[in-house]
Amino acid sequence: MGQILVRKIDDDALAKLRILADEQDISLEALARRAIEKEAQQRTQAELRQAWADLETLRAAMPKGGPDSSRILRALRDGDESVDN
Repeated sequence: MGQILVRKIDDDALAKLRILADEQDISLEALARRAIEKEAQQRTQAELRQAWADLETLRAAMPKGGPDSSRILRALRDGDESVDN
């Protein structure tokens, strides 16, 4: 397991973190660990760019045109199963 040392934490912020830790009945260190682990779960910019690229690739692979979805939805709403595409 890695370790970090955080210096120059604002006194008011640290006091509030101590209160929050006490309210949750955990140590200040555990509270900080949770916050760091939660932040580490966020996607990086590179991961977001890759997800967007994957979405664009999927969109480009989708067939163009196709049936008029509004006609299909109206038929489903009205109970007509004989909709021709």
